[in-house]
Amino acid sequence: MKMKKLTALLLAGVMIMSAALTGCGSGDSGSGSEKDSGGKAGERKKITALLRCSETSTKYIILKKLLTEFSEEKGLEEPEFELVSGDADYVTKLQLYINSNSLPDIYGCANGALSAAAKDIDAMVNVGDELERIGMKDDMNSAVYDFFTDADDGNVYLFPESLNCEFFFYRKDIFDKYDLEAPKDWDEFLAVCKTLKEKGEIPVVVAGKENWQLMRYLSFAPWRMTKDGFIKGYMEGTETFSDNIAAKSGAELLHTMGTEEYFQGGFLSTDYTAATDLFFGGTGCMWYSGSGQITQASEMYEAGELGFFAVPDVKGEDNMDTNVPIHGGFGTAFNAQTYDDTMKECFQYICENYSEACYKEAKVFSPFNDEMPEGLDSLFYDLYPMFETATDAWVSWDDKLDSATLTSLVDEQQKLAQGSETPEEFEKAADSFITK
Repeated sequence: MKMKKLTALLLAGVMIMSAALTGCGSGDSGSGSEKDSGGKAGERKKITALLRCSETSTKYIILKKLLTEFSEEKGLEEPEFELVSGDADYVTKLQLYINSNSLPDIYGCANGALSAAAKDIDAMVNVGDELERIGMKDDMNSAVYDFFTDADDGNVYLFPESLNCEFFFYRKDIFDKYDLEAPKDWDEFLAVCKTLKEKGEIPVVVAGKENWQLMRYLSFAPWRMTKDGFIKGYMEGTETFSDNIAAKSGAELLHTMGTEEYFQGGFLSTDYTAATDLFFGGTGCMWYSGSGQITQASEMYEAGELGFFAVPDVKGEDNMDTNVPIHGGFGTAFNAQTYDDTMKECFQYICENYSEACYKEAKVFSPFNDEMPEGLDSLFYDLYPMFETATDAWVSWDDKLDSATLTSLVDEQQKLAQGSETPEEFEKAADSFITK
């Protein structure tokens, strides 16, 4: 009921904004189900796609190659791409298409309120069923598949962009200098931070201006201990920060990191690009990052200056086996209303050729368990064993919380990290955001 109300509010917002909306991207706003794609209006001429990305983005690089090759093979016109790079602009554009029931053949979509709205108009193909149909369901990484499993009905409606994994990079040369080892639990992590700070080093670089970066520290312990148990209970009003051990551990970790000055100075005004430049430029000893920065890390890794480690355990507590956050990026949906025989063939073509495009064109991990080709950066081969058998996906709080609660929680987590409120004060404030 809460999701349907949120969906209704989102679509109502589009009605208000649509008069002022201007087109953006490389296509026109009529590239929907009744235009030239052919799903409803006769013979198909081309495949249309709306993507939240730029021409240098992973998703576009992969789909541009595969859709162009497939279209040439089938004698179709070149695929039509509409690209919108800004998050807010993309959400507005997608809501407009959903509201007018004019979605293209393929479109990017987050798993949540937007996917629920698209399902309401029967505009989402069951990707899980399609993978089953072509015999490739078991070929997909289990954690990636888990990431896109719909909370309402257990089906999968979104196709992954790639396999994205997150972990900590650390300066191996500095750790060796002070005889430190990569931490396995958060107690060891904080002890390493303390030693580095005492030695005059900056223990951790963080992009504090990005809401999700600080929220990772807040949610690491709840994820390792409950997966999505705490955040679902919190949203439903059955779990609180004040009473949940995992949530309290997360609040205490973020507070300690900020107040003990284990983050770099001015961390709240540092964005992701600046933080990346800081770490790979030689500032800081640890940096929570991921597979998206393999190219930037490779030279230092080959020189023996970088190592990596997974998300630490919460000492003395039950931690799930998966310790590497895995997600499939911004999901891709196929419009059920235009999903004709040609699009069924296209789906199979995409799946069968996706791994090659991931590794050779985009330089990212494939969501399928195919063997990696030779010639990649060594980090690809060294990281893979960390998550090869992972079954549980990462749970992003910023995807799950409604916008009002998320905004309020972000405000409080900044105060917590700054030390302007205690963990107990944070917990009380956070609990007040959910109406029981």
